[in-house]
Amino acid sequence: MIVDGKKIAKNLEEKLVTELLFSSPKKVCFVVFGGNVATAQFVKMKSQIAERVGIAVRTEIYSEVTTTEEAVKKIRDLEKKDCDGIVVQLPLTSGIDAQTVLDEVPPLKDIDVLGTIAKRSYADGKIDRMPPVARAVHEVLDAYNIKLKNKKIVVAGQGRLVGEPVHLMLLGMKIPHRIVDINTSEKDKLLLFKSADIIISGMGVPYAIKPHMVNKGVVLIDAGTSEQGGKLVGDIDPKCAENASLFTPVPGGIGPITVVSLLRNLL
Repeated sequence: MIVDGKKIAKNLEEKLVTELLFSSPKKVCFVVFGGNVATAQFVKMKSQIAERVGIAVRTEIYSEVTTTEEAVKKIRDLEKKDCDGIVVQLPLTSGIDAQTVLDEVPPLKDIDVLGTIAKRSYADGKIDRMPPVARAVHEVLDAYNIKLKNKKIVVAGQGRLVGEPVHLMLLGMKIPHRIVDINTSEKDKLLLFKSADIIISGMGVPYAIKPHMVNKGVVLIDAGTSEQGGKLVGDIDPKCAENASLFTPVPGGIGPITVVSLLRNLL
């Protein structure tokens, strides 16, 4: 079955609109250091959805900023502005240390949950705010009634945007899982993929997972995105859908749900 991420996102949007009616007005600020065509598209999509649900948007593009020190100063200046959430769009200009800049976002305004304090608070169960991709994965599994108990689960990738937050989510739920990363041998990787009931991927490597690498009936959650031939593609070869009981396409799968999950963190 192919997951309709846009449909799930639309349902979540409608719930968010209702929730926002009972809260004070919200404003989100998207911050771009450098960026490219894909970055501009992501920010535009996030802004459109935010405005659609009634959230005010401010976009700051600092294409001239090239050092970590300059970027940190820009974030500090933004802290004084009237906004409820600050989102630093990744990737940053080469030469700027991403984690240092992300750590400068005040924890209460860190709706991406990418700063060290916000991540630690989430891992320790001190905040209800979930990393957006982790919530999106959870929403898909919930929408299709996929149970995690007693399943062999593999998380592919350990990046800050997908692998790490999904890992923290599963830890918090006390769900055993295995991790595949750059240190995993090709042999072990194949064995883990082949034995998995559920694979959640965020490697950012185009079509890294092929049909021969997965079992019949596997649940495939593709949260990895990269560019290939000017198109946005995922980690999992679309042909794998023939073997899968559930498959999230790229684009149109996890992406739209992640954006709504990000905005919901304003509440």
